[in-house]
Amino acid sequence: MKRFILISFLLLNISASYSKDFSKIDGQSKTVPANLKTAEEIAKYLTRNITSPTDKARAIYIWIAQNIKYDLAKLNSNSTYFNSQELVDDVLQNRKGVCANYAQLFHSCCQSVGIQSYVINGYTKQDGKIANISHAWNAVKIDKQFYCIDVTWAAGYLDGGKYVHTFRVEYFLISPTEFVKTHMPFDPIWQFSNNPISHKDFEKANFKKIESETNFNFNDSIKILEKLDSMEKLVRENRRIFHFGITNPLIESQFSYNRKSIENYKYNKLVEKFQESQDLFNKCIEDFNFYIISKNKQFENTSLKDEKIIEMLAVTRRNMELSENILNSIYSTNSELNQSMTEMKTAIENLKSKLENEDEFVKKYIKTWGPLRKLLFVTVR
Repeated sequence: MKRFILISFLLLNISASYSKDFSKIDGQSKTVPANLKTAEEIAKYLTRNITSPTDKARAIYIWIAQNIKYDLAKLNSNSTYFNSQELVDDVLQNRKGVCANYAQLFHSCCQSVGIQSYVINGYTKQDGKIANISHAWNAVKIDKQFYCIDVTWAAGYLDGGKYVHTFRVEYFLISPTEFVKTHMPFDPIWQFSNNPISHKDFEKANFKKIESETNFNFNDSIKILEKLDSMEKLVRENRRIFHFGITNPLIESQFSYNRKSIENYKYNKLVEKFQESQDLFNKCIEDFNFYIISKNKQFENTSLKDEKIIEMLAVTRRNMELSENILNSIYSTNSELNQSMTEMKTAIENLKSKLENEDEFVKKYIKTWGPLRKLLFVTVR
């Protein structure tokens, strides 16, 4: 499935809400050996003598921000990635990327060393104006608390249309209530708030209700989310997006992308079911052909006893019925898939007819005295 990653690169000042002296971690995390190529290798090297989840996340944050440059050329290129691993492979190979690359690389590194992390998609605001392109960042859960991280913004900034690759410390472990003032997730659960603000509130910089309590429980929503399959995650995400309002083109684009992904997911599931039905039917044909070959030889020079001959047809029929049942459970509006299903239904009906004829033949064959059985055979074409 194609995903067009469009990344914004907006720079704001955010006050970090997690205060600690990271000078030692920062100093030892700027480089890794050149032979380390994967996110897992890099993350394990960076955290090799570290036990604290906070320090592990910091080491990964420092290395990515120091070593990955922002790829301005890719910003407006509609780069296509087919899965999250391609995002990671691309940025590690080129040492350049856009925010989706930064966020997925950070997430993959965290996963490798046991840090609970998330990739969050949304949009940002600068000088009171909504960005014209979407953005991606991260969140981590440490000691039962959620914190937000933007490695892309930590890696540098734009100056007169040119990218300046210079580390900025302030985008690490920011409280969600502070972070949401500049970074708005498409899905409200990633505000990590029991009273998430609406998109209209974000646009108007109305953050009064952040600290208020409501019936919205983001922790429960995240726990449920982690147990769902890909399609159900998208279905629920789109419900929440719709409920919180589609107020700008970026939200609409994400909502439409999710909906298209859901349609593709459903279609792929139907194709899988069709393939299962087709595989069973192909097995039927294989078994039936073996029966016909044996019959053409008048069941001679084989070890086929009467019970085995009966079983051959019975197995073929059972698999055919299973194939047909699966096929009948598929409902699709895709013309190509429907055409394939129609052709297969016709093939099943043809096989049914042949099986009925062979059932009658085998009944006669079994009832016929052995020496006279040869008289029952005719050429099967």
